[in-house]
Order: sequence, then structure tokens, then C-alpha cells
Amino acid sequence: MNTHWPDWKRAALAGIALLALALFSVFGIQHGFEEGIGWYVTLLPGAWPAAAISDIFGATSRGNSIGFWGVLLICNFVWYFGISYAAIEAYRFVSRLSRTGKREHNAEGNRHLE
Repeated sequence: MNTHWPDWKRAALAGIALLALALFSVFGIQHGFEEGIGWYVTLLPGAWPAAAISDIFGATSRGNSIGFWGVLLICNFVWYFGISYAAIEAYRFVSRLSRTGKREHNAEGNRHLE
């Protein structure tokens, strides 16, 4: 069985996990009013574009609420997906550099021994 996943699948899984953790942290844990707002804005940065988009396109209160929550989830998933993908790519880049550096270091060390 092949266990290698493409980076975008790993980032998508990490994005879903981070979004679930953020939603639980904001809505599952009881906070005070000011703390709740701080956690909401910090952990769910997609609230700003979601509010703007739902205000522009929301016609009814029910449609506005559904549209807001849909856009909120999509924006925050894209945010956490982007962070996860960037972290994975940075890790791959650093690990490639460290492997290349070790090879060059070993090659230079062997030349001095000859």
C-alpha cells in the first residue's frame, strides 16, 4: 500500500483539522464577551470577508445567515489550507537543502582525504 500523499492532500487534511480545532475553540469553549470576540477574530480571520460578502449578497435574514456561515467556513478553510501548504513546502525546501548540503560536505571531505 502506497502511503505517500501529495502535499495538497496533506494540506487539505491539516486545514480541516485546524479549522475544526478553531471552531471548537471559539464556539465549544465558554469565554467572556471580550475574550470571545478576541478568539473569534484571531482564530477565524475569514469572518471579515464573510461579513462583507454576506452583507452584499444577503437578501433575507435566513439566506444571509446561511450565506455568512458558508462563506465563513470556505474563507477560513482556504486560510488554514494556505498556511498548512506553505509550512509543508517550507519543510520540504529546508530538508532538500540540508540533504544537498550534507552531500556537498561529504564530497568535499572525501577530496581532502585523497
